[in-house]
Amino acid sequence: MLTINHLQNAQIDKRKWDLAIENSHNGLVYALSWYLDVVSPGWNALVLGDYEAVMPLPVKQKFGLKYLVQPPFCQQLGFFFFHDNNKNHYFLDKLPTLFRYIHIQLNAENKLTEAYPLKKNYVLTLSDSYKQHYNLYHKNTKRNLKKAANYSLNIVSDVDAEDVWAFKKANPVNNLKKMHYKILLSLINTIQNKAKYESIGVLDEEGDLIAVAFFVIFKKRITMLISSSNNQGKNKAAMFLIIDAIIKKYAGKDYTLDFEGGNVDGLARFFAGFGAKPFFYSVYKQNNLPWPLNKWF
Repeated sequence: MLTINHLQNAQIDKRKWDLAIENSHNGLVYALSWYLDVVSPGWNALVLGDYEAVMPLPVKQKFGLKYLVQPPFCQQLGFFFFHDNNKNHYFLDKLPTLFRYIHIQLNAENKLTEAYPLKKNYVLTLSDSYKQHYNLYHKNTKRNLKKAANYSLNIVSDVDAEDVWAFKKANPVNNLKKMHYKILLSLINTIQNKAKYESIGVLDEEGDLIAVAFFVIFKKRITMLISSSNNQGKNKAAMFLIIDAIIKKYAGKDYTLDFEGGNVDGLARFFAGFGAKPFFYSVYKQNNLPWPLNKWF
């Protein structure tokens, strides 16, 4: 019989935890202990045996009830395993016994039945040469790269991470709350101390930032955590230059570029324009709260 333990945050062996994520078949940066400490303070865990397989539990509390909800800046979590994905249901079956409200996003390797909704994430494997990748760019992507080349733009690869954060805040794509920007700043500062990363910007003729992107790198997966352009950057196709620069740098080195998105049609077309393919991950939701609490979550 499988022994899956529910651990409170203080009971988790963070060293063993991070080794489990690093060695797992499907490990993602979001599931590392230091990442979770920032985006979901006090997170719990389900652990199989001696960290043979693990599942982070992003716990929150409202009205005295503990529940699970996906943390910000954390696209996919779920069940992480070494070789065998068949134990997935054991973890999921345990969740309703611990929490009466659950709304989390699993990872692409966690397979659920068709009853659960799916979200898209675009990913590009960079094992081919840059020339091979460029030849597969869509016509519109190539046209925008040529358009950007007509301007006197400068790509810089050492933008201060806090400048990236400030630019993102000044040019939001969606309406993040004040607390989310606080979490994001803490996260990128932590990443600088804990992980490999790329912080890229595009400067206009006057040397001002018009587009930025911040990537975190884990297990040869380059995840685009932040991206933002101002109006000038959009008009001059600056983000095309940034993505092309990343592909050029890591092509032929067996890295994977994770665009961390694709559910919005316009973004999906942008990502696909570089040859990225959609991968799907499941949304797991259970609401077993009594009325009227079930209406407030």
